[in-house]
Amino acid sequence: MRQHRRFRGILIATGAAAALGLGALTGAAGPAAAAIGSCAISGNSNFGTIGQLQVLNINNCNDAQNVLITFANGAAQTVPVFNGAGTVATANWTPTQIGLANLALQGIDGTTGTLATSTIQQTQTTTTISAPNTAQVGTPTQITVTVQSNSPSSYQPTGTVTVRDGNGAVITTMGLTPGTGNGQSFAYWRWTPPSQGTFIFQATYSGDANAVTSTSPVDVISATPSGNTITLAAPGTMTQGTPVVLTATVIPWNVQGSVGFTLNGQPISASVPLVNGVATFTWTPNVVGRVTLGANYMTNGGRSGSTSDPVTIVPGPVSVDSITLTQPGFGAWAPNGVYTLGNGTSFTFQASTLSGAPVTLKNTGACTNNGLTLTIPVGSGNCNLVATSPGAGGYAPVSQGYTVRMVPGQQTATLAAPNSGRFSTGRTIRLQNPAQGRTNAGQTIHWGVTSGGNRCRITYPSNGAVNVQLRQRGQCTVVASAAAIANQWAAFRLQRTYTGT
Repeated sequence: MRQHRRFRGILIATGAAAALGLGALTGAAGPAAAAIGSCAISGNSNFGTIGQLQVLNINNCNDAQNVLITFANGAAQTVPVFNGAGTVATANWTPTQIGLANLALQGIDGTTGTLATSTIQQTQTTTTISAPNTAQVGTPTQITVTVQSNSPSSYQPTGTVTVRDGNGAVITTMGLTPGTGNGQSFAYWRWTPPSQGTFIFQATYSGDANAVTSTSPVDVISATPSGNTITLAAPGTMTQGTPVVLTATVIPWNVQGSVGFTLNGQPISASVPLVNGVATFTWTPNVVGRVTLGANYMTNGGRSGSTSDPVTIVPGPVSVDSITLTQPGFGAWAPNGVYTLGNGTSFTFQASTLSGAPVTLKNTGACTNNGLTLTIPVGSGNCNLVATSPGAGGYAPVSQGYTVRMVPGQQTATLAAPNSGRFSTGRTIRLQNPAQGRTNAGQTIHWGVTSGGNRCRITYPSNGAVNVQLRQRGQCTVVASAAAIANQWAAFRLQRTYTGT
């Protein structure tokens, strides 16, 4: 008589499946052939994810031939059992479906028995977007998006990827094509940089029934006119003897290193350090004709690159540059002119040149300047100013000088006294608030009546203020004054006339 035995199934799930309480096998009883014997089965720690190889250990099943896997949607797999030494055998199973899976053991005589059930999960994915670090403006550049099932899953994701720019705007949506790599699919398109600058891309995978969605890190592409990692900016036409500024830009901007400039392959500069990816060098052409300017860089990490541009150098400057230096509220200063300015004043010049080159201002003496802003300190003496243009566009460099004579400054004060006018007889008028009473030079202000003394009187309340009381009808003149400071500040004087009515 055929014996019926109960099969025992044990399968261990870890990772996401274990955290959700999924993937654990549930033992179930079923009929079995006597030839199969009393069996037990266990799986490896990756059990429970589509596309990941599972090594099933079949114990005490000398006559086991296959493991039969049936999914809830009706799909099925048959996995052969490989007999090992003694009663130990293995079966290699790579799940091809997600959801509930029933595992059964089939003996040599075809008899089967249900061993266990398990839930197979979707695979996680990793999306990446890759492109050259630099691209040439107006030239198509291939950008590739790759979606990889998380190792060791061999499932090749399907669906679409959507690429967005740095502002989140959609650039393109593409379908995935299976790749040659294990568990990998890809999509690509040809992008043409519209202009020079930095462009940012990010790709998002839509996911499918067997794989979850994922988003790539951003990828940055720098578009340059040459498509090179270094660009050289210089005028296409230069003039012999007229300085020009050569600018080399290296990407990415945060690279550390230096740039050397060349003329027809020969150095014309020492190493110029990169600052935020930029190195500049002022060069005065000493040849005439068609030449090649170049720039090459070396980073602290050993990277290097070079570029070159042809330029034309024409003979000698046509004329000397001219500077117009204008003082607001006064007008233009004449070269070699002498100007008188009061102590403690400050203003910013407006400057222009025929060549369009920038103007620099330097001074000697007591004055100070920050760029085109000139400050006259408190004191005496002269300041000598020099305005300089490097020249450009066929104009030679030029320097123009000016002399500033410092004179005592005019003291000022903030006071409460109203403007001269008519007021009711008997009214008290506030001339000075308690917090007032000194000029900008720190001198004490004194009040007095200079005419009509019988019609008004200065009063000094205990709070420190100063008032004038209109006692009779008619005019009364009051004056506020402060002493001068020799060679520094002129005397201060303020007059008011009030008429009592």
